[in-house]
Amino acid sequence: MAGSDASASLRHRLVCAHFGALAVLPVLSLAALHGTMRYLALAGGCACSQAAPSGATPAVALAAAALWLAGVAAMAFRLVLEDRRLRRLELWPAPPALVERVRRLAGGAVRVREGEVASPQVTGLRRPTLVLPPGLGERLTPDEIDAVVLHELAHIERRDFGWNLAQRGLLAALWFHPAAWSLYRRLRRAREMRCDALAVRRGATAVTLARALVRLAEGPAAPRLAMGLAGRGDLSMRLEWLLSEPWGGPPRRGLLTAFPGLLALAVLALAAGRLAVFDPALRGSYAASAFGPTILIQARDPAGPFALRIRQGRVVAASVGREPLPPARILQSGARVTLVGGAREPILDLTVSPQGSIFWNART
Repeated sequence: MAGSDASASLRHRLVCAHFGALAVLPVLSLAALHGTMRYLALAGGCACSQAAPSGATPAVALAAAALWLAGVAAMAFRLVLEDRRLRRLELWPAPPALVERVRRLAGGAVRVREGEVASPQVTGLRRPTLVLPPGLGERLTPDEIDAVVLHELAHIERRDFGWNLAQRGLLAALWFHPAAWSLYRRLRRAREMRCDALAVRRGATAVTLARALVRLAEGPAAPRLAMGLAGRGDLSMRLEWLLSEPWGGPPRRGLLTAFPGLLALAVLALAAGRLAVFDPALRGSYAASAFGPTILIQARDPAGPFALRIRQGRVVAASVGREPLPPARILQSGARVTLVGGAREPILDLTVSPQGSIFWNART
């Protein structure tokens, strides 16, 4: 039993970690990239900028933001409808014998009600309520009732209603991402398997719980916001898992044990990108790479001001005083750059380093 319980717990934790990383890691990556580019600009004493955006870019960004907000609003509206459906459930006190049975299994007081539901389910954020369908004793044997009650008590103990609500909120923000939907489905399945394992560990048998799942799945599905016992979508997978697990054997070793290491490597790779901020060699390689910024240098000597735009170690634009120079008047050979006038006379000779800094003899 310990092996299957540990396997279910590990599976659930891994899916939760991947679901959270799907939202957190892109934000951290953007923050790290922004911080790195900002530091590189300040460390070099220059300003960084990308190529000037086209006039269509703001409109495209606004359209994308509007589409994302519309999707979030639709997902939020769906959550509100599900919440209203749960609040409108007609509930009444459960039979005293059934309430006493639940409290005996829970080892304490539990709020138990009967209602128009197809299968047992848990609702409520601050005061969880176990809602049982009427006539449960006519559909299930006493052992099967104990099995499904133990499953629902595991949901209450783990505060799954609140966690599911938070995960649905995250899914609403990531509605456009196919991986988010796939991970959320896996998360629901892993959560149910985890509660199945806890029910078996606390006295139910896997065969009894599987038989109860099949009988309860004949009714309509519970709302997705509730912690319903018998969701038909993953029922066959749960039954196969319950009936094939080596209950009492050691934890299974396999790909699941490799996932924490892979996740740790991804986080370390993200953190390693920040080392470019502190390593001058890496900082220079970044500035000269295809991912490096366009660097704007503004300088002055006794002859007046001049400005350069440097990309990957090449001068892509220049101006002397207030006069921009056409590309034909910017002559570069390796690191040596010469700016020439209209009569092809040299105006300024300078050397450009891969890091984007310049060296020149001051003009008089």
